[in-house]
Amino acid sequence: MPISAEKKQRNLIALDETVVKANKKRYYIYSAVDVERNESILMRVYTMRNYLTAKSFVREVLNYCENKPKFLIDKAPWLTEALKSLDLEFEHQTFRREKQS
Repeated sequence: MPISAEKKQRNLIALDETVVKANKKRYYIYSAVDVERNESILMRVYTMRNYLTAKSFVREVLNYCENKPKFLIDKAPWLTEALKSLDLEFEHQTFRREKQS
C-alpha cells in the first residue's frame, strides 16, 4: 500500500487501531487510510488508547487533508467521541472478519 505524505482532497478515510504487546507492555497502533486511493496516510504508536489520543491522531490526519473528509470507524467509543468533538462526519463499519465456527 502506498504512503501519501502530501495534503490532498480526501473524501473517505478509514481509521482503526490495534493493540500489540511487547516486553509485557501494551502499545496501540493507530492507522488512517484514504479508501478511494488505497493510500496509507498516517500511522502512530501510543501507550494509551482513549479519547485524547484518538483526538490527537485525528487532528494529525487532518493535516494531510485539504477538506473535512468522512471517516469510517468501528464502534470504539474513543474514536466516536473524538470525531464528534471535532465536528467531523463518520460512519460505523466493521473492519475485521468474524471467526466462522
